[in-house]
Order: sequence, then C-alpha cells, then structure tokens
Amino acid sequence: MQNSSIDILISRLLSNNITDDERKVLDEWLSESPDNKKYLGQLINIWQSSHPAFDPEEIQMESAIRDIHHKIEAAGSLSQGKSFKILVWWQRIAAVLFIPVIVLMGYLLSRDTDFNPQTAYQEVFSPYGVRSKISLPDGSSVWLNSGSKLKYPIEFKSGSRNVSLTGEAFFEVRSDKKNPFVVHTEQMKVEATGTAFNVEAYETDTIVAVTLVHGKVDVDISGRRKLDMQPNQRICFNNLSNKYKLSTVDTYKWIAWKDGVLAFRDDRLDYVFKKIGLMYNVEISVKDVDIASQLYRATFEGESLDEILNLLKLSAPIRYEYTKRVKSESGAFTKEKIEVYKR
Repeated sequence: MQNSSIDILISRLLSNNITDDERKVLDEWLSESPDNKKYLGQLINIWQSSHPAFDPEEIQMESAIRDIHHKIEAAGSLSQGKSFKILVWWQRIAAVLFIPVIVLMGYLLSRDTDFNPQTAYQEVFSPYGVRSKISLPDGSSVWLNSGSKLKYPIEFKSGSRNVSLTGEAFFEVRSDKKNPFVVHTEQMKVEATGTAFNVEAYETDTIVAVTLVHGKVDVDISGRRKLDMQPNQRICFNNLSNKYKLSTVDTYKWIAWKDGVLAFRDDRLDYVFKKIGLMYNVEISVKDVDIASQLYRATFEGESLDEILNLLKLSAPIRYEYTKRVKSESGAFTKEKIEVYKR
C-alpha cells in the first residue's frame, strides 16, 4: 500500500476521524511488518510533539532564573551545611523546570496487550534527592519520592484509570466509582475509587508496601491474594519469603516524606540511614551490626544532611566518614558515600 494512503489513514486515526473500515485496513498494514509499527510510532511522536500535554507558555523560565539569581546573591558566604541546603534547593528547582522536558512518550503498538496503540503515555521520573508532585488527567494528585517513576496515559479512557509505578508515591485519588483507579507495580495491583494511600515499590527493595490513609483499596498480590484494606492499615509483602503482613499503623510516619519530613518511630538505625540517604541522594552504609539494629525515634524537618548526622552522632554511639567521589570515564561523578561506624 502506498505510504501516502497510509499517512492519510494515520492522520484520520490521530484526529479521531477514522472509520471502522479504515481502521481494519490500518490494522492489516500494521500486522504486515515491524517496520510499519515503527513508522506509526514515529508519526505519533511527531503528532504528540506538536500537541504537548502541557502549555510551554506556562513555564516562566526568565522569571524563575531571576528568582534563582536573587536567592544566590542574598545567600552570600555559605558554610558547608548551608552549601548543602543550596544544593538540595537547586535540585528541586531543576526538577520543577526539568520535569516537562523529561516527560517521555511511550507507545505500545502490539495488539496483544491491554493498552490501546492510539493512547499516548507519559513517564515522569523524580530524580534522586528530589520529590515531585504531578496532577493526573482526572484531577488526582501524585507525589513521587526520590528515584521514582510513574507512567500514565495523557487521557484516561472510560473503564479504569491505570497507572504504573516504580519506586514510592503518595496518591490522592479523585472519586469515580465507575472508573476505578489502579496502580500497577511488579508485585502488586492496588485498586481504589476515591482515597489517599502510599505505595512503596522500589526495584532494589525486597519489601513492597501499601499504607491506606483514608477511603478503601483492594490489593492484589501477584495475582494470588486479594485483600481489602481499611484506613490506618498497612500491607507489607516480602518478595523473598513470599509472605505478607497486614497491620494497623500510624500513617503519618509512612507519608511524612511527601512534605519533606523524616519521621522515625522506633526504627532500626540502618533503616534510618537508608531513608536519609534516599532523601539527600547519598549512599550511607552502616559498618557495624550492633549499631545497625539499634532502635531510633526522631523527626527531621528542614535540616541539612550535616545537621542530621550531627544530631544522630549526639544521640547515638556512632561516628561517620565521608568517602571521596570518583569520576567515571564519562566524566560523571559517583554518588557521595558515607560510612557509619560504632564509636
């Protein structure tokens, strides 16, 4: 079939003016060759580039840059602790300006999946050391924790509202009982209609967890167990043991991160350092088993990394050492590392 004829059919598809007969012709053409699917994907990319999901005019770049310069000039001479705060502040500014740029359009063209090949998807990644807030097409809100990725359609279709998560996110779902909101992770599927809940699903962790603040959710664990959760409950699933635990908890501890707060309630010190490292984009390792298992209770809000480490050193028998960052062949530096020892 001539490319010009196919281009016409594709343009009708993208503008939602295609007839059933034309759709059948296009489906047959797609099934003829992987190159045809690739060609369709290229045209969809061009279409989406000219019809972005956000308005570039809303990004006030010049104003943002002026504000940055004013803050830098006002900061003056900085101590090490203040320098770290500025670094974290710069990361957050970069995330706000960069999120529209890192939005990636993904198109699944295989008709063997549950995804519609005509649907455009966005993938938003929250850089390490940064938290991000996203507004979904249905009015729901999502907070992405450091190093997390969310994939969702530009427009939700009738039936269900499906999103995919890797990492950690807090969801405030707009109520719509006819169109359930479904979060897909590698090990769990969480279904809600109108509720607020937190999902932890980092690829490097053995624990996947859901914490329900209010409303109701159904949790499907690997397609084998389906559980109904009530407010103030938390489900933890261990990938290694293939076991889960349902318990009643203080939800604040598990969702405080979205407001920049680290809340620890009798948690192991190695877990405390893990969460601190995640928020401040550093790799912290505890080198002594005895102190790693010690329980700690504290709340940190607004402190720099150095301030938190000093507070921990005052209240726990520890000392810590920084290791130098190494420059790779590509010119990038490795993540900053801190080793914690028993004092």
